[in-house]
Amino acid sequence: MVLASLAALAVQTNARARDRTRATLSAVQKLESLAAAVQGLAPSPPDALADDVPGFVDYVDAAGRSTEQAAGAVFVRRWRVTALGGDADLLVLTVEVAPCRRRVSSLSCGETDARVRLTTVRARVVP
Repeated sequence: MVLASLAALAVQTNARARDRTRATLSAVQKLESLAAAVQGLAPSPPDALADDVPGFVDYVDAAGRSTEQAAGAVFVRRWRVTALGGDADLLVLTVEVAPCRRRVSSLSCGETDARVRLTTVRARVVP
């Protein structure tokens, strides 16, 4: 009985680690995308990490593809763009990825207990 419980715990731990790794890779992918487009980024609303704000949210399916629809998503990916210290040419880019969980009759995305958050600072190149 103890061995079975230990095996079940190991399976759960591995599943969480797999999900955390996939979420981290998804966050890195989006952060790199934002950093590459830093010249054209607009500031986000203050609640961009807490809510699904159009233009600052997408969903990731099981194959790792970005989609605009929550249906079939395994992660929700939200990002925030803010100026550092009021300097419009220094941007703080934050990406947060959280799992979408299937419930009996609904889909819940963005659980904070299992989220991954990455942040970087990028400078706009001034000609």
